[in-house]
Amino acid sequence: ANRAAHSGPPPPASGVLPGVCRSPKSSLRMAAQKAQGERESPAGDVGSRNARDSLSHGLDEGERRILCKFGVSDNVRPDSLNDQLGGKPNFLRTTQFTPLTWLPKSLFNQFKRIANIYFLFIAVIVLFGSFVIDFSPKDWRSKIGPFMLVLFWTACKDLFEDMRRRKDDKAENMQVAKKYSFQTEQLENVKWCDVLVGDVLYVPCDAAFPTDLILLKASGNETAFISTVMLDGETSLKERTMPKVFLDVADTVTEADLQKALPEYQRDGLAFMKKLSVGCEVKMGVPSSALSDIRGLVMVEGAKSDYPVGESNFLPRGCILRNTPYVLALSVYVGGDTKTRLNATQASLKFSNMQIALNLCVRLLLVFIFSVCLFATIMSAANVFGAEEPRHSFPIMFLRFCIAYYHAVPMSLYVVYEMLKLVLGFQVNVDKQMVHEGEGAVARTADLMEEMGQVDFIFSDKTGTLTANEMVFARGHVDGQDLGDFRKTDSSCEPEGVVNAKSILAQTDARSKALAWYFTCLATCHEVVLEVQGLEGSTGDLPSYTGMSPDEVALVAAAQQVGIIFQRRNRLGGGICELEVQHHTGKRVNKYTVLELLQFNSDRKRMSVILQSGGKAWCITKGADSVMEGLVDGGFPESAKADMSKFAKAGLRVLVVAAREIDNDSLQKWILDYQKARGIFDETKEAKIKEVIAEMERDLQFVGLTAVEDRLQDGVPEAIETLKAAGSRLWVLTGDKTETAVEIAKACALFTAATNLVYCVDCTTKDAALMSLKHAASELSGATDAGLVIDGGTLLVALTSQECRELIFTLGMASQSCICTRLSPMQKLQLVQLVREADVKRITLTIGDGANDVPMILGGHVGVGIRGKEGAAAVQVCDIAISQFRFLVPLLLCHGRRSYRRVAVFFCYYLYKNFVLLMADLVWMFWDNFQGNIAFPEYLSIAFNAFFTSWHVLFVLGFDKDVPDTVACSHPELYKVGPQRRLFNRMVFSKWMIYAVLHGAVAWLVPFWMVGTSEYGTRTFWIASTAAFTNVIHITLFKMIIAAENPFRCVTLAPTFVAWFMFVAYLWGIGYTALGWSVQPNMKSIPENIVTQGDVFATLLLGPAIALALDILERLVQRNKFPTDLQKAEFEYKAGSKV
Repeated sequence: ANRAAHSGPPPPASGVLPGVCRSPKSSLRMAAQKAQGERESPAGDVGSRNARDSLSHGLDEGERRILCKFGVSDNVRPDSLNDQLGGKPNFLRTTQFTPLTWLPKSLFNQFKRIANIYFLFIAVIVLFGSFVIDFSPKDWRSKIGPFMLVLFWTACKDLFEDMRRRKDDKAENMQVAKKYSFQTEQLENVKWCDVLVGDVLYVPCDAAFPTDLILLKASGNETAFISTVMLDGETSLKERTMPKVFLDVADTVTEADLQKALPEYQRDGLAFMKKLSVGCEVKMGVPSSALSDIRGLVMVEGAKSDYPVGESNFLPRGCILRNTPYVLALSVYVGGDTKTRLNATQASLKFSNMQIALNLCVRLLLVFIFSVCLFATIMSAANVFGAEEPRHSFPIMFLRFCIAYYHAVPMSLYVVYEMLKLVLGFQVNVDKQMVHEGEGAVARTADLMEEMGQVDFIFSDKTGTLTANEMVFARGHVDGQDLGDFRKTDSSCEPEGVVNAKSILAQTDARSKALAWYFTCLATCHEVVLEVQGLEGSTGDLPSYTGMSPDEVALVAAAQQVGIIFQRRNRLGGGICELEVQHHTGKRVNKYTVLELLQFNSDRKRMSVILQSGGKAWCITKGADSVMEGLVDGGFPESAKADMSKFAKAGLRVLVVAAREIDNDSLQKWILDYQKARGIFDETKEAKIKEVIAEMERDLQFVGLTAVEDRLQDGVPEAIETLKAAGSRLWVLTGDKTETAVEIAKACALFTAATNLVYCVDCTTKDAALMSLKHAASELSGATDAGLVIDGGTLLVALTSQECRELIFTLGMASQSCICTRLSPMQKLQLVQLVREADVKRITLTIGDGANDVPMILGGHVGVGIRGKEGAAAVQVCDIAISQFRFLVPLLLCHGRRSYRRVAVFFCYYLYKNFVLLMADLVWMFWDNFQGNIAFPEYLSIAFNAFFTSWHVLFVLGFDKDVPDTVACSHPELYKVGPQRRLFNRMVFSKWMIYAVLHGAVAWLVPFWMVGTSEYGTRTFWIASTAAFTNVIHITLFKMIIAAENPFRCVTLAPTFVAWFMFVAYLWGIGYTALGWSVQPNMKSIPENIVTQGDVFATLLLGPAIALALDILERLVQRNKFPTDLQKAEFEYKAGSKV
C-alpha cells in the first residue's frame, strides 16, 4: 500500500479506476507493445476490463506500469514495488552491519585469513591446556588477551568505517524533495527515503534527483540540462527533453486557474498536470545498469500516438539539474533499481604479487612450525635423551609444542603491513611535483604501491593520455583537393587554408557549392553547445562553442573561420531543434530542423543527424574512415585516399563526411520504424535500433575529409624515453588509423629513427595473421631497438588462436614499444589479459583518461586514470589518479621504486625477526631434551612484536629515502631492480632466513655458555634467558638499521632508540612493579642482575657483536667493492657530481 500522502477517494467497489481504460487505444497498447505494435482490441472489450488487471497485464518480471491521474491512489503495478523495505523502497543503506550482525560479520571476515585461524587454534588449545588438562607451558591470559584485543580492534575499525557509511546514508535519506499531490494540487515535502514509484516530483535548479525519473515538464519549455558527473564522470551538461507525446495533449487549464495567486512553478505545473486529467500511463522496462539502456513507453489519453521513452527523457538519481529553473518528473526506479545503485558494485579486489608472496611465506612458516612441533613430539616420545620427567601423551605433547612456538607467526604482521602502505600512499598524495592546475596525484588505494615499482608493461591510451585532447582543425579535403593548412601561426595573417576556402566560397561555381555544403555539414552535424561572447579583435559578438567532443568543437569552429557560422539552436519541442546557420555571404541565415540525432559511440565510430530544410531532408554522417568506407556509395575517390594517407602520416586525426538526400515518404517510414525500435522492451532492442539506423546510414555520397591535430601533452616524449630506459615496455592502444598512430608514436619518441619497425596489419584470416606474426618474429630476432605495429583487424583473428597469442607475447617481449591501432575498448582489455595470462609474473600498468579506457584500466595490475576532458570515468575506477602522462615518471621511478624496496625489506625483516626468536627457542628445545618448556619469560615474548620490533618499522621504512627524486628520475636504470625482482626473491629471502638462524642461535648460546644453566626454572636460568632475549632485541633492532638505505639519518635512529627505550621501560616494569610480579613472578629484580653482574652484562655486548659481524662485513664489502646502481648514484650525488 502507498503511504498516506497518496491517499484519496477509494476506488469503486468494482475496482475500476475512473477514467482508465475507456478507450480502445489504452486498453491494448501494452499487449500491442508485447506483440506487433498494433492496436487491435474492440472498444467493447476495453470498457469492461478491470483497471487493476489492465495495469498489471503484460508485465514481465522487473517491468512496471504507472498511472498518473487525479484522484487515483493505487497507481503502480506490481504492488510489490512500493512494499519493499517496509514501504520505503527508496531507502538507501550501504552499511555492512546492523547492531546484531556487526561482531559476527566482522569476525567472519577476519577469520578468512589463515593467520587468524592459526591464532584461534592456539587460543583453543591454550584454554584446553589450562582448564581441562594441565599441559600448557604458557598462561592462557597472555594468549587470549592479545588475540581478542587484535580481533576487537579490527572489529571496532570495521564499525567505525560502517558508522561513517551510516552517517552518509542518513544524510542522503533525510534530504527533502517536493512531491506533487494529485488530490490537493499542491507540492508536499517528502523525504528522499519516502519517495515511491509513481510519485510526481518537483525538482528546482541545482538540486539532485532523489530517484530515477522521467521528465514530464521543464520550466519555460520542454528542455532541461543535467550534470551527470557523479554517475559517468562527464563534466559536460546533458540535454533532456520531455516525451513528444505530451505535445499532442489538449491543455485543459482555465483562465481562472492561471489567475490564481500561485508561484510560477505551481501555475505551470498545474497547467501541465491538468493536461493529464484524463490519465497517463507509463510502462518501464527491467532496470539495467547500462546508463544508456532506458526502455519505456508513455501513453496519454487524447494523444495521437504513444511515445517511446529513452535516454533523452531520463533523469538519473543523484544527478543535478542545471541551467533550468525547475522540472516536474515521474519517479520510475527507486532504491536498488536506480542506475546509481546498480553501478555502485565494487570492483574486484586487486592484490599485489608481493602480498600473495607474503601469504605464501606465512603458510610455509606455519608448515615449518607444525613440522618442528611434530619432530619435537616424536623426539620427546622416543625419549632420546633419557629425560626423567614423565611425559604427556603424543597428541598432548604436540599441542604443548604448538603453544610454546606459536609466536613465530607475528600477530601484528598484516596490521603493520597495511599501515606501512597507507604511509606510502600518503606520500603520493602530498607529492608536489605531480601537481597540475591545483590537482595532485591521488592514491585511491594503497594496496598496490609496491606493484608500481615492478612494472614490465605499460598499456596507454593515446587521445587525452599522450595527447592533450585539444583539437585544432588542420586540413580539409573537398572536391578532390586539399584546402591547405588551417592552423594559426605566430603571424597575424590568416592561415593558408582559411584564405583558400574564403576565396573559393566567393565564387559561384560548382566547387564553391561543394565547399559550402562541406562546411554546412560541419556546422550542422554536431552536439556542441553555443555561448555568445565578444571575441578580441571582432567587430561584433561571435559565438564560441563547448562540447563533450573536442573534435566537434574544432570542426564547428573551422566552419566559423570561413564564414559559415552556427549561430543558434532553437528548441521546437519533443526533442526536435532548429539550427540557425549564417552563410558566408553574411546576410543569409538558413534554418535546419534536426529531426533525429544518431549519437557517436565507440562501436559505431560515427554520428549522424537527420536534417530538414526548405522541404528537403538529408542524412549527414561523419565518422572514422574504417566504418565510413562501407557506407559511402562507390567508395572513396582516389584523391581522397591519397590525402587521407597524407594527413595520417602527418599525425592528424581523419574523419570522413558524407550525406544523402531523403525523400519524404522514406523519412516518415524510417521515423516510425525508429520510434517503434526504441519502444521495444526485450533484449532485441539494441539490435533492432542498429538495424534501423543502418537503413538510414547507407548509400551516402562522399562530401569530404577533415583532419584534426591533437597536440602532445607537455613532457610526453621525455617521459616515454625515461620509461623505456627504465626497462618498461610501452604499448599504445588507439582507435586511430595505423599511419596516424605511427607518426604520433615517432613524435612522442615511442619509435625512433633507429627502431626496427615491423608491421602486422590488414590480416583477415587466422593463417594470414600467423604468417605475419612469424615473419615479424624473424625480423626482430636479435634486434636491440625493436618496435611492433599491429592493427585491430589482425588482432581480431589472431586472438582466437593460441599460437598467435603466444607469438604476440613473444613479439611484445622482444620489442621496447608497440602501437596497436583500430582497437575497440574490449580489444584493449584482451591485450592486457593476453600479457597477464602469458606470464603471471609480468606486472602490467594501464593508463587512460576516458570511459572507453575503463575495461583496460580495470584489467591491469595497476590502473592509472588521467584527469582529462573526457570526464572522470577513468579516474573513478583507477587505483592512482594523475593529471598528466609525464607524472608516470615520478610515480614509478620515485614512489614505485621506493615502495617496492621498502615493502621487500619489510617482508624479509618482519619474518626474519620472528625467526630469530624462534631459533633461540629451538636451540633451547634441544637443550631441554624436548620437554616443551618455554625459553623466555612469556610476557617478554608477547611484547616482542607489539611494542619492541614492529611500530618503529613504519617510521624507518616508511620514510627511508635513498636518493633525491631528481637523481632517481635522471637515473632510470635504478628502476630495473623491480621488474627484475632483485630485492625480493628466493635467494634474498633465504639469505635473511640464514642470518635469522645464525642470529637466533648466537643470541641464546652466548649467555647460556657464559652464565646459564640447563636447570629449568632456576633464577640463574631466567637471568640468562632474559639476557638472551635482550640480545634478540638488540640484534633485530641493529639489523633494521643495517638494512636501511640511510642508517644514520634521524628518521632511522630516533624510532629505533625509542623502541629500545620502550623495551628497557617494559623490562623494568615487570621486574619492579606489583603488576609485573603478578603476571611474571620469575622476573622479579632480574633486570638489576643483568646490568650489575659483569659476566651477564658482557653477554649483552658480545652477543650482538658476534651475531652482526658478518652482516656488517658483508655490507661494507658489497658497498665498496660491488656497489649497486643505486649506491653508485648515491656516491655521485654525495660527491657533488653532475647527475
